[in-house]
Amino acid sequence: MKLRNILYLILFSIFITACSLEEDPPSNLAPTNFYQSSSDAVAAVNAVYDAFNQIGDQSRNLIIMGDIPSDDANPLPINADRVQIGAFSTAPTNGIVLQTWQVIYQGINRSNAAIDRIPNIAMDGKLQARLVAEAKFMRAVYYFYLVRWYGGVPLMLSETTSLEAGKDIARASVPEVYAQIIKDLTEAESALPEIYTGADLGRATAGAAKAMLAKVYLTTKDFTKARDKAQEVITNAAKYKYGLFDKYIDVFAVGNKNGKESVFEIQFVAGGVGQGNGMITYFAIENSPVTGRGFGSFFPTVELYNSYAPGDKRKELYINSYVNSAGQTVTTYQHFNKYVDPAAKAFPEGNNNFPIIRYADVLMMFAEAENEVAGPTASAIEFVNQIRRRAFGFPLTMPSTADLASGIPKDEFRTKIYEEIRWEFVAEGHRWFDLVRTGRLVSVLQAKGKTNVAEKHNLFPIPQRERDLNPKLEQNPGY
Repeated sequence: MKLRNILYLILFSIFITACSLEEDPPSNLAPTNFYQSSSDAVAAVNAVYDAFNQIGDQSRNLIIMGDIPSDDANPLPINADRVQIGAFSTAPTNGIVLQTWQVIYQGINRSNAAIDRIPNIAMDGKLQARLVAEAKFMRAVYYFYLVRWYGGVPLMLSETTSLEAGKDIARASVPEVYAQIIKDLTEAESALPEIYTGADLGRATAGAAKAMLAKVYLTTKDFTKARDKAQEVITNAAKYKYGLFDKYIDVFAVGNKNGKESVFEIQFVAGGVGQGNGMITYFAIENSPVTGRGFGSFFPTVELYNSYAPGDKRKELYINSYVNSAGQTVTTYQHFNKYVDPAAKAFPEGNNNFPIIRYADVLMMFAEAENEVAGPTASAIEFVNQIRRRAFGFPLTMPSTADLASGIPKDEFRTKIYEEIRWEFVAEGHRWFDLVRTGRLVSVLQAKGKTNVAEKHNLFPIPQRERDLNPKLEQNPGY
């Protein structure tokens, strides 16, 4: 997924957003004239992936809509749209909610175009099938984000080629959207390769499709299928080259991008090509010299920072001071320090990727689903213990003082899993999704003082501009 092929830049002028109808008409380079060769097909699928990088500059909306509306992170109070989201006062006119909807549908439309048109290209059949499977995988991922954030949404499954298309399409039901997600992922997993090498590292694999299916099933509370699909990934871990790094900090080292813990990541490439990661700058302490000047846009809550047990090395990926240009140490409140690229001297020039699913996530999904199906079995406890051992600096596979006891009750084990998920995946855009899918958003946040959180906040509002364009888009309750 090295998105440097100049051909995909052409695609920006010929694709339009599926449900956002304010784009300019396509250029004279019509899609029918573009899809002629295998190079065109690869470029088209590269463009499908690229939309993920644009869900907010450098994918920042994944943090804004995934971690800020929770007990994990706060926004710097200089952006009204972010403040709304963090304060659970999000209006249908919120610009972030609109931008996210529009960019994801752009990714869906690019997926649809690739799925529709690549089969008609005279090219190598194996590559052709793989590229279509990659597009189906990404279409499923995009709909998975949409259905969790917005509920039932218009289900667009063919390329939008005019400004009128999509104007009068009503929202599909949540089950209908999930059915399509599962269909796409199931078809993708059978056609995707087990691994890639070289410049193709980072593309969707069979393991990524299985892991995403596990997450979909876990979200829809089909715990048996979630467990079984996660187990497939674990059973084939050696074949997929998956595993845990011995040290938590190594997971996020620039040199380990697309490493053994990576199941699927958003790809970023430094080097002045406009594809670098800016997440470093958004997380860095405001006015620190990180990538020229840190923005300090998102920072952890005090409650989260203080929640780690003594000795938990995951807390080491926070920072509360920096050295300024005069060589003086400046101390401030805590900031996330998970995404660091010492070589990045400008924004956005980080060479880090952004994780969507890590192998640790697969282990935790198995443990959570197994506990719901069969209680705290030995394998479920062992996988959680591996995560805990690493967190406290112990060897992964040797019993330690960090281990949970074998006789732990089911309810207590569930609570422990929820805690470990929070600490393990902090600042990876998980927290809001996890609170919502486990039915704890209101209870957890109200107990921590966010008394205005209500059940309606289990969804975001449908963007008002989209409703103005499409009168069949009904608003979510409470908005």
